Amino acid sequence: MLYQKYQPAPHLRPFVECYYVWENAALPTQPMTVESPPNGYGSLVFNYGDPYRLQTQKNGTKVVPASFLSGQSTRSYQLQLQGQIGMIGAVFRPAGLNSLFGLPMYEFVDERIDLAAVLGDGIRNVQERIVEPNGAIGRIRLLEAFLSNQMTRTNAVTDRTDYVANLIVDQRGIININELMDELYVCRRQFERKFLTKVGVSPKYYARIRRIGYLCAQLANKHWNVDDWHDVIYRAGYYDQSHFIREFTGFTGRIPSLYVRNNVELANFLQS
Repeated sequence: MLYQKYQPAPHLRPFVECYYVWENAALPTQPMTVESPPNGYGSLVFNYGDPYRLQTQKNGTKVVPASFLSGQSTRSYQLQLQGQIGMIGAVFRPAGLNSLFGLPMYEFVDERIDLAAVLGDGIRNVQERIVEPNGAIGRIRLLEAFLSNQMTRTNAVTDRTDYVANLIVDQRGIININELMDELYVCRRQFERKFLTKVGVSPKYYARIRRIGYLCAQLANKHWNVDDWHDVIYRAGYYDQSHFIREFTGFTGRIPSLYVRNNVELANFLQS
């Protein structure tokens, strides 16, 4: 199975975190479920493989549109895959989708919305070209050209909201939002409304998402082998074990010790 990340061109890096291509070399003999915890990023995804389903706490189980926009995830979700896997996506910086497309991101929390319904029929040409057999690099170039044109057309720029959201990412969610607001000399209520529009959730809630997202990424890097939970809790910035367990369970649906034993994150399948 191939899962490859690609860096965006320099002019798009204020808005785009990375691109990815996900494919399987051989057809699986059985359906496969892959789960993902919240990570703090929205995305545009184009599927050129077989249709698949998505299970979320909010919407139950539904067939995913062939191309879609996803906003912030606030809970773990599961992909139910069978047959040929083939998809390419752009993963955005926390406020990147709003900066490029002007979308109110609170409308896309825990959603996968058909791109044509969001961006209009103009996206169909991009969809049709991406599903053609262009190879990974060819598809990346098509997607990047589309985003570059969008950046030029809207004259997209970053602002203070992007700065704060990116700072939360850089600090792994371990940040005092109240102190940050005081340092920036901004009207807290007005800024929170702007943050909600650009990112999809409040600054404090986004920090919680990023803390869990970073923690789960670190656990995956260790192949979920945890020698010292106290060290994990300390590095993730939780003030005690009960707080950590409550947060982890709330976002993933399972207590930490159970999650590390039987999760089905993508990294499990890439190891083989």
